[in-house]
Amino acid sequence: MRQVRTTGVAKGRSAAELYPVICDFPRYPELTDAVLRVDTEDFGDGRAGCSWEVKFRRGILKWTEEERFDAARHRVEFTLRDGDLDHLTGHWQLRDEEGGCRVEFACEFDMGIPTLADVIEPIAAQTLGDYIAVILRALVGEIEIQAGTESGTEPGAGPGADRPTAADDGGRR
Repeated sequence: MRQVRTTGVAKGRSAAELYPVICDFPRYPELTDAVLRVDTEDFGDGRAGCSWEVKFRRGILKWTEEERFDAARHRVEFTLRDGDLDHLTGHWQLRDEEGGCRVEFACEFDMGIPTLADVIEPIAAQTLGDYIAVILRALVGEIEIQAGTESGTEPGAGPGADRPTAADDGGRR
């Protein structure tokens, strides 16, 4: 499994203000050329289905995930339902802190290609971290990306583990 974490601070903004902006997944294709399509389906009870199509290298990755929205905690958790990946789970978490709002994206994934995992998954993790940084800048405006991480497959190194992450790319793809 590969872990990715991207964290940033939006100065002068609040979690209550930014939470609905971050949760507007169908808008993501407007923000980066990497996200081709996002379709959502409301399941009710704070849950939704979200189908994604994103560019990866010379192809397109497709998957459907289930999101669980917790507006009171400013958190979205997601889990893979089906698609081109073998495993995907993670979250978006927004927290107010002195002077602004901390936005965190964290996930754990497995592309399901064991023989190529050491080659493809680090590229996928770096690319995902870069895309998240681009999306955050487009959604939030001014945001200081503090960490955009990719980490390996260490035991117990889930999306909640504190570690450095993949650096942002500073621009739109």
